[in-house]
Amino acid sequence: MSHLISRYSLPLLLMFLLVLLTPAPGVAELTVTEVSESLICYACPGEALNIDRCSGGDQMRAAINQMLNQGKNKAEILDYFVAQFGDSILTTVPKKGFNLVAYLGPVLGLLIGIPLALWIIRRWGAAGRSQSVANTQAAEARPLDDEVRQQIEKELSKLDEED
Repeated sequence: MSHLISRYSLPLLLMFLLVLLTPAPGVAELTVTEVSESLICYACPGEALNIDRCSGGDQMRAAINQMLNQGKNKAEILDYFVAQFGDSILTTVPKKGFNLVAYLGPVLGLLIGIPLALWIIRRWGAAGRSQSVANTQAAEARPLDDEVRQQIEKELSKLDEED
C-alpha cells in the first residue's frame, strides 16, 4: 500500500499545484475584444466595435486598451463611453428608466392581450349563439303567410314533376 502512495503522490501533488495555479474564470484578465463586444463604433453607427475596422473604431480600441492598462474594469470603461456618446453607444440597451419599456412592454402586452382576446372571443361566441337561438325561436313562432306557403307548394310540385 505504501508503494502505491509513493508512486502516485508526485503526480497527485503536481495536479494539485496545477489546479491551484490555474486562474479562476472570473480572475482572467479583461481584453479589448471583451469590452469592444459591448460597444458600437461611433463613426459607423450600427456596427459593433469588435468587428468594425475604421479609424474611429481604432481610436476607441486604443482608448479601451489604455484604460485596461490603467486597471479599469469593464463597467468603468463602458460608463466612460456612455458619458461621451450616450446609451446608443452600447450594443444592448441598459435595463433602466424608459428603456424598461423595451423589455417589459412585450411581456405586459401578452399578459394583458391574451386574456382580453379570449374574453372578446367568448363574448362573440355567446352573442352568436344567443342570436341564432333568438332567430330560430322567432322563425318557429311566426306562421308562414299565404303567399310564402303558395310559393313553397309551387316549388315542391315542380320538383315532383321533374322526377
